[in-house]
Amino acid sequence: MDDMKACVITRTEPGAHATAEAVRGLGLTPLIMPAARVEITPATLDLGGVQALLMTSAAAARAIQVTETLKVLPLYAVGDATAEAALAAGFENVISAGGDGATLAVLAADRMSPRHGALLHLRGREVAGDVTGMLRACGFDARHVEVYATHDNPNFKSNITEQLTKQSGFILIHSPAGGRRLAAAVSDTDMHLGAWHVVGLSSACIKSLEELGFKSISIADSPDEEALIAALRDEVEKQSLE
Repeated sequence: MDDMKACVITRTEPGAHATAEAVRGLGLTPLIMPAARVEITPATLDLGGVQALLMTSAAAARAIQVTETLKVLPLYAVGDATAEAALAAGFENVISAGGDGATLAVLAADRMSPRHGALLHLRGREVAGDVTGMLRACGFDARHVEVYATHDNPNFKSNITEQLTKQSGFILIHSPAGGRRLAAAVSDTDMHLGAWHVVGLSSACIKSLEELGFKSISIADSPDEEALIAALRDEVEKQSLE
């Protein structure tokens, strides 16, 4: 494999596969190494008095059975990838905030009124930001229910440390939890990380990696997959000029 041609993808499946295709389009070799695994958790959805649903990850859309009652409720998704997953799952009225949790909360508060009912956030156990808390501060009856949980991938540390030792290239970070898992995997080693460039979906994604000695760390202009791949493309082009 040529130097600077590897790109490690720490995202979970099935999203990692789509990212890998985009990475190949940049002339890089994708290496899928999920930092976590997703487990669907039993959940009972109480839709009484609920005017709309909130969703901050595509995994949530894949974790629930979309009933006739559920699919007709307005669903506010954090970004386009989550919105697409919700539509694919069977939801019919999906609105994308095109941003992060704070953007979603602002959009929901702007579009809806506390007088018209509660908001139900379908989420995982690990979340970035307190969407329900922000909406409660705006006067909404905002609730959440966990429909999936992410757990450490038991093979991640051994796989990633072996890869970072023998090659060089790029690492994509899709979530703050993914960044923390990468930091935990490498922080107690003495490996040299200066051959690797990290590209994160947001500042929260790379916060735990900033002092670990990576050659560079960059952030997507907006927290969505298209912007992340664009940031990776910019980094690839920058390195080719050095």
